[in-house]
Amino acid sequence: MEEIIQNIQFTNIWWAIFTPLILIIIDIATGVVIALKNGDFKSSKMREGLSKKFGELVYILIGILTKFALEIDLILYFAVGYICLMEISSLAENCDKLGVKMPPKLKEKLNNNKESE
Repeated sequence: MEEIIQNIQFTNIWWAIFTPLILIIIDIATGVVIALKNGDFKSSKMREGLSKKFGELVYILIGILTKFALEIDLILYFAVGYICLMEISSLAENCDKLGVKMPPKLKEKLNNNKESE
């Protein structure tokens, strides 16, 4: 595990910013499409979701600050890696809701033992 963490490197600080940002934007877009498809678009749900996304961006900012102020890369890499994994799992769930089926085992893991819809 330690070796994996040491090998996680972004060739440029901009990748650490744009990779999760792009995933967040795609997740928001797929969420909006799902809401529109289901006729369930509510601004209150969107505000709640956007506030969570803002919190994720704050984690990235904290990681960037610790990278430059304290010369500690691990916090940035952990925050970016965690957010990317979280967004990728959310995108997989969203794609499943849009009709792109995923393997049952993966769906079970992503749903964290919740009942299937």
